[in-house]
Amino acid sequence: IGNTDRSTGAMLSGVIAGKYGEKGLPENTLNVKFKGSAGQSFGAFLVPGVNFNLEGEANDYLGKGLSGGKISLRPLIRSNFEAENNIIAGNTLLYGATSGEVYINGHAQ
Repeated sequence: IGNTDRSTGAMLSGVIAGKYGEKGLPENTLNVKFKGSAGQSFGAFLVPGVNFNLEGEANDYLGKGLSGGKISLRPLIRSNFEAENNIIAGNTLLYGATSGEVYINGHAQ
């Protein structure tokens, strides 16, 4: 994933919500792994049953409008810095989120 990839997950969640309603999918139905530097609004509007795992970093608005999905973020495995002492997520996380889970191994700006 690259920093020009914005609102990753929004279209997917829209299709799932349109077909299955607000309940989404059964827990852990769809597990998607990403590697790199995600653009704004990574994991936007994720619905239940959708899990995003990002190895790298995320720009602003991670988890915007989160609606039951799960997001995990950790630095690249080959990183030579201590995750707990460094920023790996941008500003304004979880803006408008109503449910779901987010796990970040590091700091938000």
